[in-house]
Amino acid sequence: RALDELGHTTPTPVQLQAIPAGLAGRDVMAAAQTGTGKTAAFALPTLSKIEKLGKPQILVLEPTRELAHQVAEQFEKYGKHTGLKVALLYGGVGLGTQAEQLQAGADIVVATPGRLVDHFYRTSMRFGAIKVLILDEVDRMLDMGFLPQVRKIVNLCPWDDRQTLFFSATMPPAIQTFAQWCLTDPQSIEI
Repeated sequence: RALDELGHTTPTPVQLQAIPAGLAGRDVMAAAQTGTGKTAAFALPTLSKIEKLGKPQILVLEPTRELAHQVAEQFEKYGKHTGLKVALLYGGVGLGTQAEQLQAGADIVVATPGRLVDHFYRTSMRFGAIKVLILDEVDRMLDMGFLPQVRKIVNLCPWDDRQTLFFSATMPPAIQTFAQWCLTDPQSIEI
């Protein structure tokens, strides 16, 4: 219904490959540039997999506040009729409002790595119900020095039955090694 209202009718190449893999529960490793429709490629299949629990089930990591904001907006648009709540966590602003979003029953958390770790240490963020972990713009997170924090976050999420969707514009050796560590039998997509 939300897609109809937004006028989305034809999937992009990355969506054509990633959505069926996501719906099938497979881990995905996708090389695709910004602007190719990646957000819908990971948001649509994951939104269809969760029900309102009032605790984080989908976790999306983004390298910057701007990207986190855009992705959170897209989740809200695509999930408009689901009743699911989105929490947006990023640095440079107070922790209070963000902690309130988590306590109010966020089902989806979109965050930058540093701020997410802050919320973990302050016990406002819990990882036990995470079903889907989405790592977006991983090459940028590597360039910005976030990979140690991202590794910590991956380890905080449940490993059993977790689906991991991994998106990066480029796949240098450090990214490939990291992907092999955190993905299980992923479907590779290159756009």
